[in-house]
Order: sequence, then structure tokens, then C-alpha cells
Amino acid sequence: MLTRSFIFAKGMTEDLERSLWARGVISWDILRSQVGEAAEALGNAKAQKLVESVNEAAAALERGDGAWFKANWPERETWRLWEGFCAPDQAALVDIETTGLTPGYDQITVIGLADRNRSRAYVAGRPQPDDETIARFPEAMRAYRLLVTFNGVNFDAPFIEKHFREQNFRFDLPHLDLLYPARSLGLSGGLKDMEKALGIARAEDIKEMRGNEAITLWGAWRNGDLAAYKKLVTYCKADCVNLAAFADAVYRRKWDQVYTPHAREVDFAKVNGEQMTLF
Repeated sequence: MLTRSFIFAKGMTEDLERSLWARGVISWDILRSQVGEAAEALGNAKAQKLVESVNEAAAALERGDGAWFKANWPERETWRLWEGFCAPDQAALVDIETTGLTPGYDQITVIGLADRNRSRAYVAGRPQPDDETIARFPEAMRAYRLLVTFNGVNFDAPFIEKHFREQNFRFDLPHLDLLYPARSLGLSGGLKDMEKALGIARAEDIKEMRGNEAITLWGAWRNGDLAAYKKLVTYCKADCVNLAAFADAVYRRKWDQVYTPHAREVDFAKVNGEQMTLF
């Protein structure tokens, strides 16, 4: 969907993008080779500007310039970056557990970080074997090009950035917050409710668990309950790991909602050839 998108260009609207797709201009490459078709929909000047915008985006993608996409890609359309923007193992699936809901006042207890290959937990205080201290999270993020969360714009990212403010850590990569595209599809409730609606399963021991219980488990662990620690970490990791299947499902449904009804495949070589035979 990334290289079929024009929505990031200045002045582009959903209706204009759909008009391009309807004319068969369904990719950056086709736009470059069929500027005349784009001009029919946009006018010559806007079509040329669009080519310039696409070339700028393509160059940023080629050099792996996440800052360009963070600055220029519309936040509501970051779901389009789920495929094609980076390698699958370069998408950081992040979730946190905290002592409450207020960044800067309440504390992070666990940061979960997963990708397509593995999951890790960064734990405050004294992490158990196989887990890591929370201080190592910023270093781990250097390996990633896309941040993926659920409600992370309002919760996870502000908490993490406030926690590491003395180290001047900020997320400087595009952020796909799955809450918003999921809601635009008509899904409601929290992540677990939406997972159920999409048929995404969890392990029996945590499938009914919610965030408030994570606070209770942290308190139990501070009193020495190792079982509470293990359940808390398992829950946080599951929140991260499941984001991959959740993102896959949301991406497919958004593709079918936004693109499929409007896009038309056109054999321009054949069309242009037929036109030439008239003269």
C-alpha cells in the first residue's frame, strides 16, 4: 500500500487519490510513466508536483529516512507503512505496564518489545533471568525503523519519553498506533476486545486479564511473589506479540476498505498502442 499511496502529497485528498486509482494510476511507477493520466485528474501543474512529491518519498524510502516519513506522512494513514516500509523484523511492537495512568507521576514497571522473531521484557527494579533492566530499552530501539503500538500515541510513547527524558530519548521513527485504523473499521473496546472480534487468541492463563490486574501483579511481585512476576511479564509480552497478527488483520481490512473498491488495473501499453493505430 505504501507505493500505491499519494495521500502524503501536499494538497492531496482522499477523493483525488481515489480518482487517480480509478484511472489506473495505482503506483508510484505508473504515475511516473503516465503523468498525462494524472494530469487528467489533477491538472498539469498538480500532476507535476505530485511526481516531485513521489520522487522525494521514494528517495527517503530508499535511504531508510524514517524522520522524513515521521514528518511528512499523515498520522491517520500510518497503517499504510505496515508493509513495504521496512523489513518485518524492523517493526518494534511495544507495550508498557505502569503503576497508574499519569506520565511523569506514575511509573513504568515493564516495557515489552517484540518483533517477528522474538519478544523481550525490560523490567524496573530487579529483572529476573531472561529479562532485562528497563534502562536498556532505548539502546534496543536503535535496531528498529517503525514503532507499532495500541493507543501508544496517548499512553505508551509519552510514558516512555518522560521516563527517559534525562537521556533525551525520543521516538524519532514513524509511529503506527493501531487504535485509530481499528476504530475506523468499526472495531470497538480495548485491544483484547478487538482481538476477539478478529479471532486472535491468547493463552488460557492471561486471556481474560486486563491492565488493572497488571498493577496488582506488580504489587505482589514487590512483596516477593515470583508467580505474579512471571504472569505480568507474560501478559506484557503477549500484548506486544499479538500486535503483529492484529496489524496484519487491520492492514488487510483497511486495504479492502480504502483501496480495493476504487482501484482499476489498466494495461497502459495496450491502451496507448490502440490509440496509436488510429493515426
